[in-house]
Amino acid sequence: MSLGGFFRRIAVFVAVSGVLGVWAHAEEPESIEQLVARVGRTRWTFNNTVELVAGPREAWQARLDLVDSARHHILISTFSWHNDVYGKDFRRYIAETEKRRKTEGIDVSVRVLADAFAFGLFSRAFDGLEEEGADVRGYNRSSWGLTPMFDVRMHDKIMIADGKRALVGGRNIADLYFDPQKWWLDLGVQVEGPVVDDLQMIFLKSWELTEFNRKAGRFLLPQEKLVEAMRTFWFTGRYPNGKSPLEPFMTTGFFPGWSEPAGSVPVAVLYDNPLLRRRAATTDLVIALAGRAKDRIELMTPFPNMPPELTAALVAAAKRGVNVRVIVNGPEAAIRGGPFLSSGYPTLIQLIEGGVEVWSWRANGDVQDTIDASDCHPAVMPPIALHGKMVRVDDDLSIVHSSNFNIRSTYYNTEAGVVVLDEDFNRLLGNFVESLIDIHKFKLECQDGATAPQLPDIMELLTTDDLPTIRKELGKKQRFLDAWGAAW
Repeated sequence: MSLGGFFRRIAVFVAVSGVLGVWAHAEEPESIEQLVARVGRTRWTFNNTVELVAGPREAWQARLDLVDSARHHILISTFSWHNDVYGKDFRRYIAETEKRRKTEGIDVSVRVLADAFAFGLFSRAFDGLEEEGADVRGYNRSSWGLTPMFDVRMHDKIMIADGKRALVGGRNIADLYFDPQKWWLDLGVQVEGPVVDDLQMIFLKSWELTEFNRKAGRFLLPQEKLVEAMRTFWFTGRYPNGKSPLEPFMTTGFFPGWSEPAGSVPVAVLYDNPLLRRRAATTDLVIALAGRAKDRIELMTPFPNMPPELTAALVAAAKRGVNVRVIVNGPEAAIRGGPFLSSGYPTLIQLIEGGVEVWSWRANGDVQDTIDASDCHPAVMPPIALHGKMVRVDDDLSIVHSSNFNIRSTYYNTEAGVVVLDEDFNRLLGNFVESLIDIHKFKLECQDGATAPQLPDIMELLTTDDLPTIRKELGKKQRFLDAWGAAW
């Protein structure tokens, strides 16, 4: 063999080996951890504990416990904080706790970040907090006589104590989330471990961006320069001029570290902000998860006007044999009626036609009337409406979030939540969903040996027989809803 022939054979061998190597690499399936990190634009943290917080009493107590445990700082972000019974009580509890701690020589800083909507309607809810020294800021408020530059609403709900424990989920501060006699079902998780560092960093960056947008100098920058500055700060921790407002927080007081594992659960934070990315990574992750689900997908949302890609992904999963279940509010339990309700009808029609199980929560006065007419009462009243947001995929992955997985959450809101990779938590969340579908598991306690009455069926499986009614209710609203879809 000539020397030239030898080198040609070597070249062919290398080329073929390279191609085979690429094929072999391409055939390696992406793990669920890799998918979450890539599409969710996040990172995994380990050695966490995760606790589901669902009932109104436990959700309220969890917040009081966080306030009690704080020795350095409390951080709270919320969409709204009502000036009602529970809103006032929580404000009073924080203020009185802070006053007592100061007499003991303990100075806990309190920072509250609420959407401008909260300041427009419930501004008095913050009076007592500020009197006790809390720093309260409104996200994307009007300032300097000018309206906000962007249509971005803060919709995430996070509460953190001392950088050690955090609550995240869908609850605002209002009676509707905590009154055990008349409450909206919502979901949250309490976490402890390294994932708290990521949640805290999200809050602190949002806190500093709020201050940045309050300065008059922002109006001297073109919009594209302003957005560029905010994105640079978010992803690097510094503004384009090199300055970092985060440096005062980089202490062991805010980030105490974890010398001992808090638990063993992998958790990743899912955060969305349309100023940083045009489209929510959370929505894209749910779409990707639906595309690879093997056995089941469960999704709960109070506002199901989903982006078309998510609807299509759920239908495609159902058509390939995955048990897909979506839980929404029916007209009787709608948190908001009118276009907020009917804007979800096109999605429901497509889901039902595509073989997806759609369960409609119909809780209304019938439940209370049935109980009032008997000598029985439940340990906890069933919720009158659903406000929870969650996704459950197969046997191990769960998402609890503030996102409604709809158009507004995908394109216009800040949202925050966690994805949990744990079979025990997944099973716990699944059992909770089953208890909602079988409402009779809300046991009634009766006096004098009375027989418990049959509660009305308040969770209804929608079928193709319901489509004519849904289409009739949708009526001529379709064009209006399409034109103003972002508002709902």
